[in-house]
Order: sequence, then structure tokens, then C-alpha cells
Amino acid sequence: MTVWPMQNMEATPYSFAINPDEQELVLSRIHERNETFVGIYHSHPFGKPVPSKDDVTFSVYSEAYYFIASVGGKEEELCCYKINMGKVKHIDIKIV
Repeated sequence: MTVWPMQNMEATPYSFAINPDEQELVLSRIHERNETFVGIYHSHPFGKPVPSKDDVTFSVYSEAYYFIASVGGKEEELCCYKINMGKVKHIDIKIV
């Protein structure tokens, strides 16, 4: 499995946006490698690891898992969600 970091086009820690051209390039490379697109990750440096209004509004991959890491508080935390047509479902993470 490969992790594909992408640059945040927003010059702020309060929001993020991925360049559509970079996103298409990564999806193309995933396909070329015969890998499976599983999910998207990002951090909330100053908040809880729950989808923001923007996270829900701009989620376009209903098949993807959305991983959100809270990294700016006393404790770091990672949560996972499925987001589909404005509905958010928490997914338990099990590390084996």
C-alpha cells in the first residue's frame, strides 16, 4: 500500500484544498500500479478529529474512508469516517 501526500493549496491551517490536477495525477498513478484507492487523510491541528462542514460539503468519494487526525491538543487522535451525500458515519479503526 502506498501513501500519497499532496500539497494543501490553502495557506492556512484552518482549511485545505487539493489541486485537482495533482489529485488526478495521483489517481492515475494508483491505477497504473494496480493499487486500490482506499481513503483520504488530513489533520485538524486545532480541533477534534471529526468532519468539519467543509469536509462534508467537499467529500466527493463515497467509497473512500476519510481519516482525520487531531494533532494540536493535549492528545493526538485518529478517527475514520464514511461520508456520503452529506451523511457521516463513524468507522471504528482496528489495528491488527
